[in-house]
Amino acid sequence: MTLLALACILMQSCNSQKKDLAKITFTEKYGTFFGNIPNEYKENNSFIDYNLFDVYNTESEDLLCFNGVDLSGYRDKKGEFGTNSVSFEFSKKEHVLNYYHVTLFYNKNVNKLIDVLNNTIGKPSYVNILFSKPKTPDALLWEDKSNYYTLTGATQNTAIFRVFKKTNLIIRKQIFSPGPFQYYGNYLDYLEEKNKDKKQISYYQYAKIMESEGDDYKIKSYVKP
Repeated sequence: MTLLALACILMQSCNSQKKDLAKITFTEKYGTFFGNIPNEYKENNSFIDYNLFDVYNTESEDLLCFNGVDLSGYRDKKGEFGTNSVSFEFSKKEHVLNYYHVTLFYNKNVNKLIDVLNNTIGKPSYVNILFSKPKTPDALLWEDKSNYYTLTGATQNTAIFRVFKKTNLIIRKQIFSPGPFQYYGNYLDYLEEKNKDKKQISYYQYAKIMESEGDDYKIKSYVKP
């Protein structure tokens, strides 16, 4: 075997390790997911429920990519530092991937990530702004037929990007609990209670209904995506 052929094989082996987060289906098993990509088990560190999920974290560039957008990086400024990483949560019983989130300390590509999500999924279903930065959404939520995609801290030093299946109610309740997506979670609960869908009642219509019933917080905070 020539040196050139060996180099090609090694290059193919390295490239084959790379995974695009956008292609995750949430059917992946822990035993075969990482391959040779370094990762660290984080005991009792589940964002959802440490009784139900095992967490594995990595800073490897091989797993910090979403639809061509490089999410890796390191911020090292006075009083500010951190390496971007991604955490994966696998069910304890089936060892199946249920959820992942990317922590972006170095967030130079946040706008590129937003552009990719807008171009591939469409405009966000819901956005939330900070009073100190009213012109730019700080929290955004997208959804396709299968998954929810949330981005928080988009205008701040550290951003968090989360993805999970729409059918996973345990995770949905946790992500859409008190915080920037709470009102959207209330909206989803309302649709289920009334046996309606989003085509029948939009979030804006829901906010107006709540206003008519004495709850004006949702309409006052409403921002058109």
